[in-house]
Amino acid sequence: MTKNLFKNLIIIFFLISSSALAEISYREILDNPTDLELNLNYAKQQEKVGNIKSTIATLERLSKLYPKNSDIKLYLLSILLKMDSKVKVDFMVKTMLEDPNTNEETKKLIAELLTGDQFQNDKQSKWIAYLDINYSQTEEDNISGRTKSGQLAKSNGTTDSEVPFPANDSRLTLEYDKTFVRGTALTVGRILNESSSIFMNLGLNVNTFNKKLKGESDVHNVSFSYFKAKKNHYFSPYIYYNKLNYRMQEDYQAKGFGMSNTYLFNDKFNLNYALSYSDSRYHSEPSPIDSQGTRIFVDAGDLNNNEVNSANIRLNYNLTDKIQISSKVIYSDIQHAQRFDSYESSGANLSISRIFPFGTFTASATHLTNVYDTRKITVSSLKDRKDTSLVANFILKGDINQLLPFLKKINKDNNIYYTISLRESNVNSTISSYEIKRSFGTIGISKRINFND
Repeated sequence: MTKNLFKNLIIIFFLISSSALAEISYREILDNPTDLELNLNYAKQQEKVGNIKSTIATLERLSKLYPKNSDIKLYLLSILLKMDSKVKVDFMVKTMLEDPNTNEETKKLIAELLTGDQFQNDKQSKWIAYLDINYSQTEEDNISGRTKSGQLAKSNGTTDSEVPFPANDSRLTLEYDKTFVRGTALTVGRILNESSSIFMNLGLNVNTFNKKLKGESDVHNVSFSYFKAKKNHYFSPYIYYNKLNYRMQEDYQAKGFGMSNTYLFNDKFNLNYALSYSDSRYHSEPSPIDSQGTRIFVDAGDLNNNEVNSANIRLNYNLTDKIQISSKVIYSDIQHAQRFDSYESSGANLSISRIFPFGTFTASATHLTNVYDTRKITVSSLKDRKDTSLVANFILKGDINQLLPFLKKINKDNNIYYTISLRESNVNSTISSYEIKRSFGTIGISKRINFND
């Protein structure tokens, strides 16, 4: 019944974060994943203590393992009816009635279950609201973008040459540094009906550095999104607005819109495609200078305004309930205020995700080629710019209780999450100024306060 990895992640998450007081531990379930009696007893225990999502997850897995066992399916259907989950009930009934393993007697029992007022009278609230509080720390080995050759290209309009990259100092140009992000985001949603909903998100991030002065920022953002499920389509359009306030650097506002749709072919395959547009406008300020009297930039608007059109299509394949592989084709068209910074970008991404008892691990690689519209005469008057980049990313994330079980005593609601990631970016270019290699290591933690509890 599970349709894609996203649902699988949710199922496994709730299984792993089940009550520590359960008589049957989740470790026993991991050790005996196909033990029918053990798993059924576990499901009943979870139902008894009110952990309905763990009950459903267990029964869905058992239904796949034992497709001819109608009792499991009927038990699952009865739980869904109690949850007032019309979408899941409709899907479950359709699946059972079309399943050749479902006998006539079971079909009659299904009809009896669905007779009369099967949903609870006390409807759940249609409003959803929660607050996320986030903190992360990133260590980067080349925060100022020092080139691999240690040189910068320079041109006088007729000949090209190279000059040394500026020396490191304690204010603006550094290699290794740490970035700290403190943020909060409020999400408010409204369930419109059994297949659609709307959401609004308000957020604020404060980004600071350990040493570097230039580039610290406050980021304010607001977004609205709509979700619609129809048959095998999961459609979501959105709009957003971001306001970025930088230290010793130009401020700007970005607005945009987009849409994505996921189409489910079956339990193994699903296809996702997305389109987006963004417009960034910089605040102009004539000849600003820093505390040392150094001119920072000329006219931010004329130099940096840009528009971006992007599209991508991704194919996901679920090898198992715990492993998914994905491939994505990417295309973007960046129109910049300065034509030499306008370019077309195309490439592909490959990734694999694996669910473990301690979290979900994802490894991915993205290759992009950027072809620039025209030459920047002050950098190179003889060469066209073409960049190729390879970005490798490794991410482990999940409930903090999965990683550090002793924290269950203080994280009883399982609402604290962790993220650990490593990323390496390697850019090659026809011009030395843009050949840059960077490595990033990030540790993050977030807490969710659910106002519906």
